[in-house]
This record gives sequence, structure tokens and C-alpha cells, in this order.
Amino acid sequence: MANTGARSRAALAVCWLVTGVAMVVVPVWLGWTRWQAILTGHPLMLALTIACLLFGFVAAAWATATLVLGDRAEDPERGRQLTPRQRIQRADRRVALGVPPLLVCVLLVTALAWARPLSASPVAVAASRSAADVQVSDRLTWYEMTSVARDKNGDIRKPTVGLVFVPGARVDPRAYAHLLAPLARAGYFVAVLKEPFGVALADGGHAGRVMELHPEVRAWAVGGHSLGGVAASSFAQDHPQVGGVPVSGLVLYASYPSGAVDRPGLSVTSVSGELDGLTTPADVAKSKTDLPPATRYVVVPGAVHSSFGDYGLQSGDGTPTGDRAAAQAQITKATQQLLVTITPKAKAKAKKK
Repeated sequence: MANTGARSRAALAVCWLVTGVAMVVVPVWLGWTRWQAILTGHPLMLALTIACLLFGFVAAAWATATLVLGDRAEDPERGRQLTPRQRIQRADRRVALGVPPLLVCVLLVTALAWARPLSASPVAVAASRSAADVQVSDRLTWYEMTSVARDKNGDIRKPTVGLVFVPGARVDPRAYAHLLAPLARAGYFVAVLKEPFGVALADGGHAGRVMELHPEVRAWAVGGHSLGGVAASSFAQDHPQVGGVPVSGLVLYASYPSGAVDRPGLSVTSVSGELDGLTTPADVAKSKTDLPPATRYVVVPGAVHSSFGDYGLQSGDGTPTGDRAAAQAQITKATQQLLVTITPKAKAKAKKK
């Protein structure tokens, strides 16, 4: 007859073995299919992927050893016979100590599998590298794009208007580089955030920290795609200024706010796709009551949800028609028009008497 507690020990070991194998398989799968996106994304994803892999090996090895050697540990012939009461107490401790971390590990491996990012396409990856006319700086939790144009004295012109952009959920931040690089070439500062697990709502103050590091910028806009637009609209509503510099613009890509955005002095542009299957035209129309009356609406013909970045197709999206380059040019143009709107007007020089 099996000792009291043997079944609970075996059941727990089997659960740990299955979880441990999953904790090894999922990071290997992520590394095989999304290594560059994870490596260049938010460091939390990379750190947890590596930790999951290492702990998975340990968990699987421990569970295997428990299943093979567990009964011998309580073998009466080895002088370790326990009373029924002691076996019950040991089983209770085993469950109390083993189940909570097991649940945490299940949650971790599930979150990592869910957060597998949509990789940037080659054209976006190329745009996320510095070029002759655009400097790309890769920071820990965001990347920046600025023009390298110089003034008459040979000094690089520092941008005075900036855009902090929030990617869509689980989208590789590099996927927006090709779309936003023309703004940097035009003389604007552009930053694209890297969010934990690709979810912008996890760090509501992220955009503000980027802004505080660039006091040369005298007017800010925030923008975002899909869920990133929800986060951007909340930031714009709650932050009239950062470090004394006004947050004057909001641009939504295939998105809408989660609540009313009615702050005075905020210029808003909503850019949506005619054939978007995820943020549908009906969704955008319904959200108009949450945006200022002066909001500018731009509907891009033939565009879908994935037209607002370069990361491939998404499940549930519409089928794009027309020229993709033309659609993205229209998106970029609408964004630049918003930035022109919030650009501080130069003070007129006093005439000499």
C-alpha cells in the first residue's frame, strides 16, 4: 500500500514536470521565432524569458528526481519510517510550499507565450538603424529618431517639437520606424516606447520620463496605435505639461480613448483605416463623443489595422486594398500636420528705431 502523502507528492511532481517542460519549451520557441524582437524590446521580457528557461530546467529536473526517487525517501528499510501523522504533516507542507510557486510559474509561462511580439518587417528593421539623414538612438526602454541636418554654423539642429509614440499591444516597437522616420527627417524629435510585455497600460508615466530627458523640446505630442493610442490619450488628458513644457497634441492611429478627452488646448487627430477589422469605422464613429469637437478625422482609403505599422497581418483584421506606401504616406502626412499645428510660433523681432 502506498504511504500516506505519496499520491500528493506524485501529483505535485507531475504538475511541476509539465510546467517545467513548458517553461523550457516556450522560451526556446520565443527565441527561435522572435529573438531579435525580444532582444531589442523592453528588457523585462528578455530577463523573464531567460529566467523562465533556467528555472524550467531546474523544475523539470527536480520533478523527475522526485518521481523516480521520491518513494525511497520514506522507505522503512532505510530507517526513515514516519508515522501516519508525520506523513500527513509532510504532505500538507509539500502542498503549501509547492503549489503557490507552481501557480506563479504557470502564470509566467502563459504571459510569455501570450506576449510573443509581432516582429517588425525588414523595411521597418532597416529604418530603425541610423542612416545618412536620420540618427537612431536605442535606449533601454525606448528608441529615438532625430535629423542630422546642420545649421549654417555646422551644428546639428536640435528639434523643438517632439512626438512620443506608443506601439500597439504586442507589436515590435521597431515596426513603426519606417512610418515615423519621415517626421524625424522633417526636423521633429520622435521617440517610440518599448513597453513591458508589449502592453502600454502597464507603465502610464513612461512617456513623461522620455520628455523630461529632452528639455530642448518646447512642445510635445503623444500618439499611439490601437491599445497604444488608448494609453496615449490617457496620458494627454492627465498631463497638460511635463517639466513646464506643454503636451499640446494627440494623434491616434486606428484607436480611440477609453474615456473623455476634453482638456483645453489639446489638438487631436484621429487617423483610421477604411477597412480596419479590429478598430472598425463604427468604433471610431462611436468614440467621437469622447474627443474634442475640433478633432480632425482622417480615414485612409483601403487601409487596415496593420497598415499603421510594418509587422505583417493580424488575425481578425480586414483585407487591405490599394497601395500600402500611399496609405502610409497619408498617415505620416496627417501626423506631421498635427505637429505643425502645435509648433510654437517664432517671436517677431522688434524693429530698430
